[in-house]
Amino acid sequence: MPAQEGVLFPPKKHSLVQVYNFNDLPLIAMNLIRIGAQVPGMASEVGMHPMVKKSIECNQGGAINAVVGFGPMLWILVTPDAPTRGGFHSFDEIEINGIEVPETEGDMFLYFSSDYAELNSILASEIKEHFGADSHLIEERSFEGGDHSDIMSEKDKVLIDKSINLDTMDSSFALVQNFKTTDEYPCDLPCHNFTGSVDSGLGRYAITFSNQPKLLEEHSESVSQPPISRGLFFIPSLDLLTSLRMGGIRMGSLAINAKWKE
Repeated sequence: MPAQEGVLFPPKKHSLVQVYNFNDLPLIAMNLIRIGAQVPGMASEVGMHPMVKKSIECNQGGAINAVVGFGPMLWILVTPDAPTRGGFHSFDEIEINGIEVPETEGDMFLYFSSDYAELNSILASEIKEHFGADSHLIEERSFEGGDHSDIMSEKDKVLIDKSINLDTMDSSFALVQNFKTTDEYPCDLPCHNFTGSVDSGLGRYAITFSNQPKLLEEHSESVSQPPISRGLFFIPSLDLLTSLRMGGIRMGSLAINAKWKE
């Protein structure tokens, strides 16, 4: 039950991040989950584009490394009887250095990296078209380079162990924060940091990974500079994500009919 490629492998040269909200979420939740489950396959197809050249870098996952994450409300709608363990919920508004920090928001998180910025854009456009008129793209950022943790060497901090929950093993959680400053601060959790334009200056975009939402909450409250936006997402393992493609969760305690199997 491997983790998603974009979690295991470091970002390639170009990265693109999208965060979506959706209208009438309870009515379209399963459709959104199915679209999310198709993203790895879509990334593979886009990676066959003629511009892609075979290179050593492409061995670090596919031509596009993708991450698909689901916000707390969307995930609880498709697993109402088996909430994710560890306190996965939206973070409330807080105040840091006298400045109000908004609550976490976002129903779906998409994160792509490739050696070709155009591939990320092609994939993002295809997915946006699938989401249709009910979608609101509340954040879209493109980056080049960055400073990234070696998650393969810190998997014990990032991936859920099978002893905690067999159904969600090799899944993870991600906190995304958008800062108006490029200043960095100490962080004991694996993190990808990007620099990009924010308003009229430069800012930092941080994606922090952990297998414990509580640690991400504590981290989000300990930063020295308040973020202007932030989101929290569950990143299912590749197998769990794939199992959603048919429109239902059919694994162990997460199965829709699990309570009748006991």
